[in-house]
Amino acid sequence: MSAVPSRYHSPAVQYPAVRSAWLAAILGALSLAGLLTLGAWAVLGASAHPWPLIGGCFLLWLLVTLVTWRCWARLPTGLLAWDGLAWELLPAGASGLRGALTVHLDLQYRLAVCLHPVGARPLWIWLERRSAPHRWGDLRRAVYSRRGTGATDAALPAQQPAGTL
Repeated sequence: MSAVPSRYHSPAVQYPAVRSAWLAAILGALSLAGLLTLGAWAVLGASAHPWPLIGGCFLLWLLVTLVTWRCWARLPTGLLAWDGLAWELLPAGASGLRGALTVHLDLQYRLAVCLHPVGARPLWIWLERRSAPHRWGDLRRAVYSRRGTGATDAALPAQQPAGTL
């Protein structure tokens, strides 16, 4: 039995990248929790502090909340495509951005990934299983697979069996 190297590569896949309602709910819950905490502090424990400090804390909360929602609204959307060599984000009505993809958070049914296009700033993309459940497995295999070399198995040199003495 000869030991011929076998190379398995993930299939080419295209997956929709959409703004996540789940992520928006989490961000909204965190923002609300921050507001309620600030409100409780202002009513119950901030009487020793001057009102400009309390107002400044509420303004800081508002600023952080606005920046967070702006970042969520600017999450890239489109079609994320893997061809075996590189990832490409194909936004609607714009040219695609090609580069490497790294996974930063894996929640099994949700992925936070970063696309590093050549010559452009990194793009954070949130992917969810419910966007295309029938392709989720293919996407996960592609995300965790190694980049192909472009060579097929037939082009690889066969290993010579060990000779007998």
